[in-house]
Amino acid sequence: MFTRAVAKTCLPLLALVNSQPQDEAGMRSAQSRILARLVHRLARLPVGRHFGLEKLPTDHRLPAAFDQMMQVTTYGDYSGLIARVAWGERDVLFSGRAQALAQTSGTTSTGKAGERYIPQNADLLRHHARGGAVALVRLLESTGSRLLDGQMLMLGGSTALQPNPRGIPVGDLSGIMAARIPRWLRGAYEPGLAIALEADWERKLDRIAERCGAGDVRMVSGIPSWMLMLFTRICSIRGVSRVRTAWTKLGGFIHGGHAIGPFLASLREHLAPETWMLEVYPASEAFIGIGSRAWRLGDGSPPELELLSDCGVLLEFAPEDGGAIRGPWAIEPDRLYRVLVTTPSGLIRYQLGDVVLGVRPGQVRFAGRIAARISVFGEHVEGVHLDGALTAACSATAAEVAHYHVAPVLPSGASLSGRHEWWVEFIRQPAHLGTFCDTIDQHLRQRVLDYDAHRAGHQLLGPQLVVTPPGTFRRYLAAAGKLGGQHKVPQAWNDRSIAEALDRSAGWEA
Repeated sequence: MFTRAVAKTCLPLLALVNSQPQDEAGMRSAQSRILARLVHRLARLPVGRHFGLEKLPTDHRLPAAFDQMMQVTTYGDYSGLIARVAWGERDVLFSGRAQALAQTSGTTSTGKAGERYIPQNADLLRHHARGGAVALVRLLESTGSRLLDGQMLMLGGSTALQPNPRGIPVGDLSGIMAARIPRWLRGAYEPGLAIALEADWERKLDRIAERCGAGDVRMVSGIPSWMLMLFTRICSIRGVSRVRTAWTKLGGFIHGGHAIGPFLASLREHLAPETWMLEVYPASEAFIGIGSRAWRLGDGSPPELELLSDCGVLLEFAPEDGGAIRGPWAIEPDRLYRVLVTTPSGLIRYQLGDVVLGVRPGQVRFAGRIAARISVFGEHVEGVHLDGALTAACSATAAEVAHYHVAPVLPSGASLSGRHEWWVEFIRQPAHLGTFCDTIDQHLRQRVLDYDAHRAGHQLLGPQLVVTPPGTFRRYLAAAGKLGGQHKVPQAWNDRSIAEALDRSAGWEA
């Protein structure tokens, strides 16, 4: 029986969830063990020689030596090595040949950076699967086994896997992992491999809606904004106003990719208040963390993320305000950190490009992308602040948002003041646009000291709002070849390039 097989498989995974270390000694021990294993495997390979891993001691001195000798790396430091792996060469970043190349634009990389390819080996793919399985089991701890009696819909990226000239599959990580759904889960997995690898995003949504619209979907997983788009398609096919009428037993939603706050109002329209939610923090490079507990949609907002400190990847955090790089056990509350990973696929102290906000040792909140903060005038506003301000404005005005982006307006003419320009595509517009803007402004002034100082000194004027026509953000992503799945418009940008592209995509009426 399917549910018995799943339950039997979930028992060791449940033990894995509960075995994640919670105290400093446990996290230190796990991370030291992972570091020793990774250095042992990588030191004699070209990547190890390139970054000096072979010079490190192999005894108790290793953690301190690694900390002192290893520099922070970025994608450009691996360009030659990744090219060799993509060409099919063995034993470069890891032992053996790449099993896949995960394609990622980094969401917030500049146009010059282009697409990036993160090689995936067997160890890293097992790590991704392990993180996903731990998240599922954590959700099941709250929901019970009833989710296993129906379908589990995972809405991933829209890029079909294509072999490169050397036959290595290339595509979104979600597509790579969809081809590796474990046998015990295949009976419940939707939308099936053929649709999961559909390259045309709009056609993919239509096919999912046709296949699953009348199904017994018990759990969904994906980015909230794109999931809401699917919900709309399901409702249209079933002739209902909210997806909970179509999927009456939907009880779980695993979400990630961006903050859920701005989309809570819309999700609460579609889903029952008792729906169990769980946040995840995966990346193509590594699975970083999962929600410390599942939470009810009617309860408020997600709890903090628990770092996966014993899942095969070395996690480190570089304070934004300076200071020593530290492990998960040394996370301090209310401090911003850049995320660094050392992985079995040969990335060494690699900077993901993400910022997290410390909560307590071993726990953080996702705070945005490094490139997506806005600080043209020295106001230092992070993505987490923008999400919080937008959530507050939606709550104050009963608005619902589909997408948003913040761009700078530079001083011009006689004015010495600039401002932030919020490009927002609404599902439901606020009754008073002025109140919406004022709430954003007050929220940021109360929580970001530098923003408040610039507002008080009149270097920054209050935010202004650009209400975009429906479909603007989708047309922008389609024009950029990034429609659907794991792609999203950056929260903010320090120039007006994205705002200008949105303007071209808006299709303003004369």
